[in-house]
Amino acid sequence: MGKHETIQPGDARCPGPSTRDIILDDPTPTPPAITDERYEFLGDSDVSYAAYLDPAYHKAEVEKMWNRTWQMACREEHIPDAGDTFVYDVADHSILIARQRDMSLKAFINSCPHRGMQLLANGARENVKTFVCPFHGFSFKPSGELMKIPCQWDFPHVDKAQYGLDVVHVESWGGFIFINMDENPEPLLDYLEVLPEHFKAWPTEERHLTLHIEKILPANWKLAMEAFLEAYHVLATHPEGLPTAGDANAQYDVFGENVSRFVHTIGFPSPHLKGKRSEAAILKALGGDDVGLTLEEGQTAREVWAQHLKDTLGQQMGMDLSGKSISEMMDSIEYYCFPNFFVFPGVSLPMVYRFRPNGDDVDSCIFDLMLLSLTPEGDTAPTAPDPIKVGLDKKFVDVPELNPWLAYIYDQDVDNLLQQTRGIKASRKKGQTLGNYQEVRIRRMRMTLDNYLKSDS
Repeated sequence: MGKHETIQPGDARCPGPSTRDIILDDPTPTPPAITDERYEFLGDSDVSYAAYLDPAYHKAEVEKMWNRTWQMACREEHIPDAGDTFVYDVADHSILIARQRDMSLKAFINSCPHRGMQLLANGARENVKTFVCPFHGFSFKPSGELMKIPCQWDFPHVDKAQYGLDVVHVESWGGFIFINMDENPEPLLDYLEVLPEHFKAWPTEERHLTLHIEKILPANWKLAMEAFLEAYHVLATHPEGLPTAGDANAQYDVFGENVSRFVHTIGFPSPHLKGKRSEAAILKALGGDDVGLTLEEGQTAREVWAQHLKDTLGQQMGMDLSGKSISEMMDSIEYYCFPNFFVFPGVSLPMVYRFRPNGDDVDSCIFDLMLLSLTPEGDTAPTAPDPIKVGLDKKFVDVPELNPWLAYIYDQDVDNLLQQTRGIKASRKKGQTLGNYQEVRIRRMRMTLDNYLKSDS
């Protein structure tokens, strides 16, 4: 750069190798989607705190956003058989999804048109032949048509042909089932922007759900979600990970109004650390010494650890993982789709996140942590497990089914949330000041949300 040139906002990057440099330097080829860089500067003004605190803001989200967006409700393996049903709840909305006899999907507002009674309870998952209202016994076919009105003589004003359940749009992609309450939503595949194209390399319909934890968090759903949209916090929140975490040089991509991503390398030391780390030291920090791994001449710690993961995870899953790249095996590759859906295409970090309001409480939310596993070719995906519910008073480490290392990391993240909420309430400053690059996904999410809330419809 010449002495008279000035760097433009959003152009600054952490000194040293970029995520793209690190991945392209790996000895195995990587799917081009991973190194596809898409950043744009979106401004640097403060972002309001009111969105996390104001009940009126929550009310506007319920009335103008949650009922107009595509949301991941469940997986195909939650309702694998005809007659299976699943209830997805978000704020005051409740959606009933039903597998039909021909294996197609239908979705309805979970409310009897008689007097509003829920047909199935919040979060219910059942196999039914008909929907029967538990209040007065109105019954409906799985396809939504009214079947029977008890004491029908008292309802001459009801046209049974026009009195079915209120239909909701439902579509599926990648083994995930999405709902949208809008009357005329854009097609799901358009809404998902780059996800269908990128995930041709990682077909999530060839995976299945192995663990689902439903945790109550002490923060507004957006505040909690934003903690997972950036790796900037690794330095202070997860310092023990710095020897193997490419945090400050993580790659941030904005693909459109709905979809963004970060790519965060593992097996490469943080740029915050001074001095050069040997590959042997990095391999040790990854846990290589604990499992007897050694480096041959010219090998990197990333290469050796990725091969270890291919061997061990491949054996556990009964699959050949030799064709997977180093990045796919070990890096944290996180895609986000507005408003609340996260999906990781990696093999060793196969997470799915979902954040939802906890009813009308603006100071808490529901965090769904799901783990996927590759399904061996020719096998049928097992039925999805029910969620393990974890209250405010419990930690992720209290869930024995969850990997202890992952549980420890998630508890570190959660431990920030109550203190952050209290700090925001105490602040005289009216908003948060975001980094131009590392926190651009937060700004993009808030911009998209604001577009919905400004709408008259």
